Amino acid sequence: MKIKSFATALALAVVCATTQMSCDSKKENKAEEVQDAKEDVIEAQQEGDTAEVRDEQTELDSARKEYREAVRDSVKDKNN
Repeated sequence: MKIKSFATALALAVVCATTQMSCDSKKENKAEEVQDAKEDVIEAQQEGDTAEVRDEQTELDSARKEYREAVRDSVKDKNN
């Protein structure tokens, strides 16, 4: 009986840890998207193409918004 309880507790711990890691990876992916978009803006600024800078800045703003939403969702999930 003790082995069965131990195995169940261990399985539950693995599931909880896996779920937590998947939430963190979503934030990490969004953070990478923000970094990539920021680099694109800098590159466009160096090229001097104002239309491209505007487009890249719009993409950066969108990526930042998605990142903030992912963080907010992650915090909300942790609190529930």
